[in-house]
Amino acid sequence: MPHTLSLEDAALLIRDAYARDLGDRLHTTIDVRGVQAHYLHDGTLIIPGTNEFSDWFDFNLQIGAAALEGHGFETVPGDSGAIYHGGFLEHAQIVYTFAKGLRPKFVVGHSLGAASAQIVGASLAVSTIAFASPRTTKTRTKLRGEGWVVNVNRVDDTVAHVPPPFLGFRHMGSLYWMAPDEPEVGEDHRIDNYIPLLKLKRIRDRLPAAWPR
Repeated sequence: MPHTLSLEDAALLIRDAYARDLGDRLHTTIDVRGVQAHYLHDGTLIIPGTNEFSDWFDFNLQIGAAALEGHGFETVPGDSGAIYHGGFLEHAQIVYTFAKGLRPKFVVGHSLGAASAQIVGASLAVSTIAFASPRTTKTRTKLRGEGWVVNVNRVDDTVAHVPPPFLGFRHMGSLYWMAPDEPEVGEDHRIDNYIPLLKLKRIRDRLPAAWPR
């Protein structure tokens, strides 16, 4: 496993995970209560989420009577006392239980899986690349292990803007935004819509070529 991973290669791994095309790279996988994670022979942990824009809102916002006190976004404290979106922390705890014995060398996530990857990567102190992630924590101070995490989002990806910052939510780790020539509302969340932007020179010039830098 190399010491760094290019952002484009990380996005391609996510694409292959959704397509079930990891082939002989795959060492082991879990599918527990709707949580999927794939561990590769080279030590990379891939955490897919919900690739469809509509599915993300159907299943991940926790909007309803039980979450009204949090304005539609239920929050819970983690073991460290940090405050997280409840659904994201629950997802991350399942992945963490799977990953901690495997000792991954890299974590890559998308969407709900990217929110989970931020928590898992920071907790394991492992280099982590997160695509199309929603905001994960309400803890204002920098959390231990955040320096291992980088987020890459499209500016027109609605999921990347929720929960809203006026409620105190933020992404964990470094954060980079990519702007397409024209918005693609409804399709902008898919990893297939991230990959072409990562190939553009004007985007590459503003983002780390690989992570860690």
